[in-house]
Amino acid sequence: MNAGEEDGERDWASLLLEVLNLIAKCLREISDFVRFSAVCHAWRSSIPVADLPPQFPWILEKRTDPRDPNLKFYSPPLDKTYTIPASRSLDKDILSGPPSHDHMFTINYVPFGTRPMPPRVVSLLNPLTNHEIPLPACPYVHSNFWIGLLQNQTGEYVIVCYVHSDWQHCVLAFCHPNHQNNCHKLKLDPRIRFWRHFYFKGMLFSVDRCTGVTKVTNTADGALAYVVPSPVESYSEQTEEYGLVQDTIGNILRISKKYHCWTYDVYRLDVGSKNNSSPCWIEVSSIGNQAIFIDLKGCFVLRADHESSGIKENTIYLLRSEWTGIRSPPKYWAAWVDIQTGWPKRLPCPFEQPVSWLLPNLHRL
Repeated sequence: MNAGEEDGERDWASLLLEVLNLIAKCLREISDFVRFSAVCHAWRSSIPVADLPPQFPWILEKRTDPRDPNLKFYSPPLDKTYTIPASRSLDKDILSGPPSHDHMFTINYVPFGTRPMPPRVVSLLNPLTNHEIPLPACPYVHSNFWIGLLQNQTGEYVIVCYVHSDWQHCVLAFCHPNHQNNCHKLKLDPRIRFWRHFYFKGMLFSVDRCTGVTKVTNTADGALAYVVPSPVESYSEQTEEYGLVQDTIGNILRISKKYHCWTYDVYRLDVGSKNNSSPCWIEVSSIGNQAIFIDLKGCFVLRADHESSGIKENTIYLLRSEWTGIRSPPKYWAAWVDIQTGWPKRLPCPFEQPVSWLLPNLHRL
């Protein structure tokens, strides 16, 4: 026994790998893994990030001061609030928006009234690891745009897509996070008025905000491939569209709701491969052991077959905002809804301005 051990001190870095594995198996919350990996390099390298148990997404609070490096998150199942210093988020606005869901989009902060407008620089940030990926500059990010973390049809790598839309033109720009100087731009049909978007196997799915039809564009040449009719005959602009998303078994889902109504409609895309039928949306009452997470920017789907995650199956988890008056700030709240019954139940949330879900993990893209 050495002098350090006689004084009650132990070299925790020298623990056997088998012992570290036993400790790691007792951990369930991602914050415990962060603390575990912070002990030393030996402990950090002993946990493969692929072996982490499924996590319930955290709620991100809106940060009012871009000069504050701290980000606040809330875990509903554990009723815990975490403050995480993310130094690389300094002087940046946080752009929530699945399907990124485990990374945040950040954009350089520009004070109101700044002239001339500087270039907008977008990056991907994992707040738990402080790992950041700068994205290639896009000349259209200064105006209306849509941004999403997408995957190519072979699943080999992720890409990022920007969309700029006005009355004159629509431009779709693809870029690979690891190829900073390669940004492929594609002009689309200027008549497309985007509302919700989704990219799948080289096709861009966009819901028309006026008619409810889904326009599918081939991103290889910008041509309109086909149009999927609205799932309801009497579509109204008051219909709230929550997004298009791919579920965990490969189906494309569409989530919508009538204004001032609590029933959420979920549709599955039938591409019409049988009997030469046309593509259409089919309403479903169950998505099985899956759950849809919706926030102010979009949605993503997670499996609900692992008890430790606390995710309920056939459920929609919501972050909503409601305007209470012209001079009053919007009210935000969280809830979950059983898709079959349609009745909402409030989720605990200590934040006055929750903005998005974020799936906590220690992965690097």
